Amino acid sequence: MNKGEEFAELISITRKFLEQERNRGIKEFMQHWEEKKAESGTLDDMARRIKDCQKCKLGRTRTNLVFGVGNPKAELMFVGEGPGFDEDRLGIPFIGRAGQLLTKIIESIKLTREEVYISNIVKCHPMKDPTHPEMRGNDRPPTQDEVAQCLPILFKQIGIIEPKIICTLGSPATKALLNLTEGIGKLRGKFYDFYPPYGKFGEPIKVIPTYHPAYLLRDPTRKREVWKDMKEIKKAMTSISPH
Repeated sequence: MNKGEEFAELISITRKFLEQERNRGIKEFMQHWEEKKAESGTLDDMARRIKDCQKCKLGRTRTNLVFGVGNPKAELMFVGEGPGFDEDRLGIPFIGRAGQLLTKIIESIKLTREEVYISNIVKCHPMKDPTHPEMRGNDRPPTQDEVAQCLPILFKQIGIIEPKIICTLGSPATKALLNLTEGIGKLRGKFYDFYPPYGKFGEPIKVIPTYHPAYLLRDPTRKREVWKDMKEIKKAMTSISPH
């Protein structure tokens, strides 16, 4: 064997070694990913684990932790900002006036609340004056710290559900998932890729922002734009294969 043949054989051996190491690394990474996913368990398991959460000050003033509701294998997931007065009382997201409108929005694309999954970026009611939890109209946006403490819970929910599409309702939910600074008026109606830290590795989830139902109650003229966004969701879902 001449030097040229020896060199070619050495290159071939090295290439095979590198391919084996790469494949082994991918397998180990994927195994770690699946183990990480399995740690989340089911939604019910997770809800039980966090029911007494006190990671931020919202936990000390809530009446009920509002985890989420709907189909644990939903193709479509809605994510809002946080629970309000009615949600805090019953522990169910989107059941007040804004929730009733969200139900109609969901039904406009021939789905029911039971077929989708509904949650929020924070699970406890952010109040302007926590000393008066019995007072309506006491809502406020969650702080950055409150969002930061609660966002891992939402990410794990998404990892368990593995929805094909997430519809974010309003600017806070949109910014939390997509880390974008533009306002909801510019972001709505378009699909963005979201790579969740839990769930299927490397597979993005399509996120489409739209206006929050509470905003629509204040400005009903925006309903037409939400209807357009829902039509985009319906169109995208027709091309999605089932779980």
